[in-house]
Amino acid sequence: MPTPNYFLESRNRAFNKALDLASRAADSNSSILLLGESGVGKEVFANYIHHLSSRKDNAFVAVNCHAFSEYLLQSELYGHEKGAFTGAYEKRIGRIEEAHGGTLFLDEIGDTTLDVQLNLLRVLDNKKIARIGSNVLMDIDFRLICATNRDIKQRIEEKKFREDFYYRISTIVINIPSLRERKEDLRRLIDYFIFKYAVELKKDIFNIEVEALSALMNYNYPGNIRELKNIIERLVVLSRDGMISIKDISEEIYINPSSPLLLKDVRAAAEKKHIEKMLSLNDFNMTSTAEQLGISRRQLFNKINEYSIYKH
Repeated sequence: MPTPNYFLESRNRAFNKALDLASRAADSNSSILLLGESGVGKEVFANYIHHLSSRKDNAFVAVNCHAFSEYLLQSELYGHEKGAFTGAYEKRIGRIEEAHGGTLFLDEIGDTTLDVQLNLLRVLDNKKIARIGSNVLMDIDFRLICATNRDIKQRIEEKKFREDFYYRISTIVINIPSLRERKEDLRRLIDYFIFKYAVELKKDIFNIEVEALSALMNYNYPGNIRELKNIIERLVVLSRDGMISIKDISEEIYINPSSPLLLKDVRAAAEKKHIEKMLSLNDFNMTSTAEQLGISRRQLFNKINEYSIYKH
């Protein structure tokens, strides 16, 4: 069974370069800035870094800065005392305080205001915070990882992002490529998410129509991994008789019939279907299946890995 971070296993050079940089930076306390389009998996990258670090046994706290207004974001980050403002009916611990000893992940940092940036800069410099409505300073220790899909240097030129804050949060910059830039991983990801949602939804998925696979392989996924997951979940929900059909793929994904799969891809799809069928008939007995297919156990094992075949 593949791991939850299966999409981090890549054949793409740029993606593996980003992953190598993340792993080498993990055990330092240096601030990291993750750059990439929406949906490429920046939070998964941040979590990966956290779990490779010496802080892995402490909290990983994620905050989407875009989800809050400026004032609410300040309260979310720093917490507040009871009665600090209208509606503050009880004391609330902020996310920075929750991250003490661990990692704070600030997603969409490029959308924050100059005041939010200034306050965070002071926290990073002084390593102290005070809840809103309190003058009591608390020592704080956390590792900061930020992420954005914005062009930060352009934001600096537009006077919408502090240059000093940028340098403070970007000791290490990691660029995460989009899904359309790592097409060599797409088939494995499609197979993985089919397996994932088939298990979660308790559905038996034995095959995917060649036309459906062609559509999925040729789509550009502007929403990246997040969009791919959404599409595959929908297809698994709508599947019938163990088959994912082209009929269930929406029109914006469906490709022109003049762009079919290459012959080798059609052969591969047919080979995978037959191997899955024989494995199912033999209750995944490798020796019996290999004998019936006329290949060695090693060849069968290699085919199972190549086609990402899993026992349901």
